[in-house]
Amino acid sequence: MSEQNGRVHIIDFARGTAALLLVIVHALWMYGSVETQFNAPLGTAIHIVGQMTAAFLLCMGFSFVITRHSSIGYGIKRALMILAAGYLLNTLKFIVPISVFGTMPENFIEAYGWSSPLDSSQLWYLFRTGDILQFAGIAFLIITFVRHYISNKWVILALALLSVLVAELIRGYRPGITGLDYVADLLWGDQWNVYFPVFPWISNILVGMFMGMVFLERDKDEQAVYDMSLKLGVGLMAIGVPLILYNWDLFFRNFFHTGIGGAIYLIGINLFAFWCVSWMIFKPLKSKAWFMNSMVYLSQRVTTIYIIQWTLVCWLMGIIGYQTLNSGQLMMLFPFMIAATLLLDYLLKKLIDSFSADKSDEQLQDSEKVA
Repeated sequence: MSEQNGRVHIIDFARGTAALLLVIVHALWMYGSVETQFNAPLGTAIHIVGQMTAAFLLCMGFSFVITRHSSIGYGIKRALMILAAGYLLNTLKFIVPISVFGTMPENFIEAYGWSSPLDSSQLWYLFRTGDILQFAGIAFLIITFVRHYISNKWVILALALLSVLVAELIRGYRPGITGLDYVADLLWGDQWNVYFPVFPWISNILVGMFMGMVFLERDKDEQAVYDMSLKLGVGLMAIGVPLILYNWDLFFRNFFHTGIGGAIYLIGINLFAFWCVSWMIFKPLKSKAWFMNSMVYLSQRVTTIYIIQWTLVCWLMGIIGYQTLNSGQLMMLFPFMIAATLLLDYLLKKLIDSFSADKSDEQLQDSEKVA
């Protein structure tokens, strides 16, 4: 796989592309009218693109295997940082526009079955919403120990499939103990307080780890990963699609709390899409320096971009409204949302870099005084 300075550029491409596509997906969810989302070609197309969330998780698993940071201590620290980022994002998305600005549209509040003003228990519910960062933090902790104790790639793949089965067996179980019920929801919940329960979504990360092991075992051979993506992707789709067609309600349910068939299908279709896109887009463009520099930047900044774009989407609902726009209006809005997200990310990076430089200068001056 194209490597430079220790980076795997096809993974940068996948992560960078996901960073931009998520801006469009979330703008559709929050701004697009119900008619636009479910009956217009634009809504259908973007909902299909939204299924590529699994590709981001596959990349997470792949990157985790090939990174030089392999200690349990690093994994625990990283997991806690991701979890903290998740709850910071919930604060920025929900608490600030509701309690600080007072700009959240009332029909958004009504979508939860509530009315303004919200009480403390309702705000607490929003703060604890389990989204992809909560999932990623817990999953990162789990795969830290998986990587430390399991080195066989086929065992990792078996664990991925086992996690799908486990999710089906214990989905929605709660012990009935305050606090632990919330943890259970994060792990295998089936309610809308959690959008990405660890089981079965961790299966995507484990499959990504499997692909990373293939990459390393084949001496970082690009073609070996493409071949495995095609074979495994088609094989999993051959299992998942018939199950979904046989009984949608049982084997798919919904995208966020999907059943066995849906979980297997989503991994398969993303692996197949990875193979297709790598040939149609990545290979023709990977020699272009501007293209790869852009993808590397987006990949390195993906978590920050994710937080910024969700915050921007939620804050702008005070101006645009909740689920009010048609397809034409959304098409005009998408470029603005992407540009605004990237500009805010750039300004934030410059601010942090400037602060870090000032701090380094102060430390240097202090050391010179001591000397």
